[in-house]
Amino acid sequence: MVLSVIDVFAENFAFYKQYFGYMIKNPAWNNPLYMVFFICVATFIMELTLPRKLPYSPVGRKGFALDIFYVIFIDFLLMLFGFYAAAKAVEYIFTQTMGIFGVSDFLIFDITQLNGAVQFLIIFFVLDFMQWFGHFLLHRVDFLWHFHKIHHAQEELGFASTRHFHWMEYLVFKPLLFIPFILLNVPVSSFFAVYLWIGLSFTFFSHANIRVNFKPLNYLLITPETHYWHHAKNIPGKYGVNFASVLTVWDHIFGYFYYPRNKETPQLGVDDQAKIPTTFVGQMIHPFREAFGKKKKTSSKVKKK
Repeated sequence: MVLSVIDVFAENFAFYKQYFGYMIKNPAWNNPLYMVFFICVATFIMELTLPRKLPYSPVGRKGFALDIFYVIFIDFLLMLFGFYAAAKAVEYIFTQTMGIFGVSDFLIFDITQLNGAVQFLIIFFVLDFMQWFGHFLLHRVDFLWHFHKIHHAQEELGFASTRHFHWMEYLVFKPLLFIPFILLNVPVSSFFAVYLWIGLSFTFFSHANIRVNFKPLNYLLITPETHYWHHAKNIPGKYGVNFASVLTVWDHIFGYFYYPRNKETPQLGVDDQAKIPTTFVGQMIHPFREAFGKKKKTSSKVKKK
């Protein structure tokens, strides 16, 4: 089975590599690679022109150059080197495992029989909840937190901060979100497309250093106003708040929505900030040292935000 998984990954890696080349050669408004560029430009312009939430400049803030590198690494290199293939490998492992237990018909509902718009809405709502739940687990489970902490060890946020996270999240943890879609007969391509649109449209906006003056929006969708509190140290609770990917409904339902009405300012970063390396290579290595190091201090179980 291990060799078969490798074959599945390699086959779909080759497919996406070919598709990646096609996207580069064919600019279009719905081309994800070019959408990354335009969304970066749009959110950067917002930071330059709109009122800022926190008093630092878009370019002069701490970590700006490293965040830009992360955008290139995540959206142009990591997508090429395996997210689609990893999701296909998860699908293969799941179906083969179910077969071992004699289960061949594991569909709960075949949504491909529905109208295209209805399919999109189902995929969107299921994915949005899975994103919320996966994000919650990244904070709740100590092993996962070691890796997700890299994203939270940013003391100044901007639009590009959304891609400042460890590759393990993208190639190992995120593809597991596809498992519920197997039960609905959702193709990996559809899952991948909706995932990209959510990632491109909302996460860059939510990390932008801008103030959202349309207050009701903060109670419905993820915005910088609420997501900055997700990155804050000075919040109530042990594991954090505002885990939303797009819709805040899940935070409202499970009691994790937080949006103070006073003028308190979020203090960004993590409790053990001084231990987090400031270089890309150092940040890629650090979670493994924390998770698998022989001398694990009890202080590693700090307040997760």
